[in-house]
Amino acid sequence: MGIQSFKDTHLKWMNRRHTSDAAVKAYNIAREVGFDNISIDLIFGFDRLSAEDWSDNLKTAISLRPDHISSYQLSIEPGTKLGADYEKGDYKPLEDDVSHFQYSTLQTTLAEAGYVQYEVSSFALKGMEAKHNSSYWNHTPYLGLGPAAHSFDGVRRYANRPSLGAYIKRYSAEGIALSLTQGYREGYITTEVLTENDLFNESLMLSLRRVEGLNLTVLLDKFKSVDRDSFLNEINFLVEKGELQRDGGNIKIPSGKLFLSDGIIRVLFR
Repeated sequence: MGIQSFKDTHLKWMNRRHTSDAAVKAYNIAREVGFDNISIDLIFGFDRLSAEDWSDNLKTAISLRPDHISSYQLSIEPGTKLGADYEKGDYKPLEDDVSHFQYSTLQTTLAEAGYVQYEVSSFALKGMEAKHNSSYWNHTPYLGLGPAAHSFDGVRRYANRPSLGAYIKRYSAEGIALSLTQGYREGYITTEVLTENDLFNESLMLSLRRVEGLNLTVLLDKFKSVDRDSFLNEINFLVEKGELQRDGGNIKIPSGKLFLSDGIIRVLFR
């Protein structure tokens, strides 16, 4: 459930259609009718979110006792109203140190309430980790059905056009009959072929975003073209700096550094 905040002023600013009361009501209805596995989303890291607001949001979320909580720092995307406000100087992003504090509050508060962090943005009660998202992080192939859906076969990504009309036409009797015509498929589905470096970088990133980290042996056995010595030297350098730590055969980002994970991971990209 994309609740995002339990403060109506925040929801209005985010152009969300629901209110806090409506979100809580919807959650309770879902429980009442028998849903025994519910995940909610919360957003932090925006300038209207005070420390007190964030603490209140987390307390309200915990009081509902969802099985899973995902929490993301607000990002500024081009082509959005927030992106336009930022370009005009009408929106000032929250300072990194304040966002970092909010993330640390998230980690501490949820841990005290019995939630286990298993990925940068993901927290779950024991045994309730997201199977769906875990498949993405493990690079498991998947099939996406419907307009704008994405698929992955292990090497290539496919994206359907976002138009519902186009999707229906593509799988109509006429569309199926024309599907082998040169160029027809490309008009409805875009394809991205991932290079060896792309696959390596994605495997690295997706593994290090997880709390359990990355198995070096598995990674280097899979990508034999990688300069092993150079890569291991960079790993050792980051371990010495305290930005990575060893855990048996794995390397992982320490809990206190997960907020900085993107920057740490980029150092290791090929």
